[in-house]
Amino acid sequence: MKDNITEGRDKSETLLERLKAILEGTDLSIAEIRKEAFDFGRFLSAAENGRIGKYDAEKLSKYMFDKLKQKEALIDKLQAKNVSLKTAIVKKETQIKHKDEMGEDLKFIDFHQLQIENKKHVKDIEDRNNKLLILKVSAANTVLSLNDLKMKLKEAEEEEKMIAKDLQEKDKKMIKQQNDIKTTSDQVDALKHQIKKQEAIIVKFKGDMADPLMFVDQRNSYMQLKQCHKNWLRKIEIAELEGKKARAILKKHGIPWDDDNGMIDEEQQ
Repeated sequence: MKDNITEGRDKSETLLERLKAILEGTDLSIAEIRKEAFDFGRFLSAAENGRIGKYDAEKLSKYMFDKLKQKEALIDKLQAKNVSLKTAIVKKETQIKHKDEMGEDLKFIDFHQLQIENKKHVKDIEDRNNKLLILKVSAANTVLSLNDLKMKLKEAEEEEKMIAKDLQEKDKKMIKQQNDIKTTSDQVDALKHQIKKQEAIIVKFKGDMADPLMFVDQRNSYMQLKQCHKNWLRKIEIAELEGKKARAILKKHGIPWDDDNGMIDEEQQ
């Protein structure tokens, strides 16, 4: 019964030490995860572009890549230490086996010391394995987050291309509308000139008592030109309204516009 009690006590102590090691490893992992979450939040705050409300994709990719490299380096370091500890355990076991084969009896204190060292090495190996497992899980989660961010970055780039294409089309449309406005203005000026000439002719005919039929024709021509002038003025109003809408759209997307020269190029921006 004493042997059984001793064996049970040893197993209980071993199990208790293992559980303590697992709890310590869990606490360390929680602390590391919290620290990483805090660092990542601080990085996002620093990488955010306050003007457009988006993040710098290059900085974010570099941050995630550096984190992965750190995790991989730590994993390699722990694996190397595990190998070293396993080698030390094998060496000690070989020494014990060799002494047993040579018939050399180990003193109780030496054997007890080896047992303590063995337990210590086993505990270190378990701690390292637990940390290694936690790091693998963390690395997997980091890879998933990185893939998700890459997907969002790709969607944002596609959306940016669509917006740029839409702005380019609107810019071409605005330039065409301004050309139409200029052409219309020239035509209106020409019509005004013709109307003045017709009015002068009408006044002259009225003063000279011209032929009534000719006066009627001139009057009809004058009314037609006046109606055409009115139509062109309406077209100008419509074109100016479209131009204001287009300029408002460009201003909304943060693209400056020069009313004389059109959209400012990239160097001027």
